[in-house]
Formats: sequence, C-alpha cells, structure tokens
Amino acid sequence: MPTRTRSATLAVPVATAALVLATLTGCNAMDPNQGGDTTCGDYMEMPPEDQREVITTFLDEKGQSDPAGMEVTLNLESAKLYCGTVGQASDPIRNIDTG
Repeated sequence: MPTRTRSATLAVPVATAALVLATLTGCNAMDPNQGGDTTCGDYMEMPPEDQREVITTFLDEKGQSDPAGMEVTLNLESAKLYCGTVGQASDPIRNIDTG
C-alpha cells in the first residue's frame, strides 16, 4: 500500500476550500473589474484595456450607460492621476468624483 506525502494529503482539502470560497463569494471575487469599487492598487496594475473596461463600468454605475469615447478617456486619465498622487492603494477609483 503506497503512502501519501503530507502535501498530497493536504491538497484535496485546500482545493475543496478554495472551490467553496469561490462558490460562496461568487464569480465577481475573481473579476478584477469591480467598477467604481476597484482599488487604486488593482487599477494601476491593470493593462490599459482593462482600465478602460473598469471606467466604462464605473460610468454605467453612475447612470451613464453609453458614454462618449472622450468621457471614458477623461475619467480614465483622472483615475490614473488620482491613484498616482493622493489616492492610496486601497482607495476605490470612485473617489475621483470627490477626491
């Protein structure tokens, strides 16, 4: 009878716990696009196309479901400026409205 190593014995419970956590928190926990709730730390690490999606989602949350391209660009640059200056890594990008 083969013996299992300690790491192999722990792998199944750890994988099960991760699956349960993902199920309980929903798919959004794995989606970096949290709209205005996206933190500056996450936002600044995103590639430009993901930043644009976050800003578009943020504007949609504010009731601007079909923003003009320039409006998205302006908010995209405002978020970068805010996060790169006064914003902390844990601050949500929605703070670009209030500073």
